[in-house]
Amino acid sequence: MSITSLEIEIDLLQYLKRGNPILANMKSMPMDKSLVELGFIDSFGIIDLVTYLENKWKIKIENEEITQDKFGSINKMVNLVLKKLQIKNNEY
Repeated sequence: MSITSLEIEIDLLQYLKRGNPILANMKSMPMDKSLVELGFIDSFGIIDLVTYLENKWKIKIENEEITQDKFGSINKMVNLVLKKLQIKNNEY
């Protein structure tokens, strides 16, 4: 079964809202903006988020991938997880 970007997005948004009351009360999420730059999460939040995504999707996010280019918005996180899952599925 192939995971879609929408499934990853929904799961990620639910996780972010569960752990952050400010995000939970937002009508629309900033999908293309940095949650760090907007002040919604800090460096500990990033570590928590990486750990969650790795455990949830059974992937490994390298330290070098935790950058503005690859991890700088919800959309970028979704794309990174999707890419990791595609690579993982091609290895089997």
